[in-house]
Amino acid sequence: MPFNTDPAECRLEEARRLLVIRWRDGHESHYPFDDLRKVCPCADCRTAKSPQGGLQVLAGPVVRRGEIRILQVSPVGRYALSFKWSDGHSTGIYSFDFLRQLCPCDACRSGAEE
Repeated sequence: MPFNTDPAECRLEEARRLLVIRWRDGHESHYPFDDLRKVCPCADCRTAKSPQGGLQVLAGPVVRRGEIRILQVSPVGRYALSFKWSDGHSTGIYSFDFLRQLCPCDACRSGAEE
């Protein structure tokens, strides 16, 4: 059975540095800011991977783990979110399908639904 990719609620928890999405099927996903920024699906970030698998620094500030913040979340139609990041980046569109597949919880990582 496929995951439900229709969000019921999306919120930022600044103190914990998380994007939290509660899906209509009741599942809740917690996405650390650093991990979301690292997997940005925009064309620039997807082609800017270094041979070691990390992001290459193309321009702008060097941001260490634990420093990146989401400054703004905006809906993209009814299918995605976009983020304005503290490093100045803002071109990634994170579809709800992509975000649900990216859920870092143990149940989703093992392929089982809650």
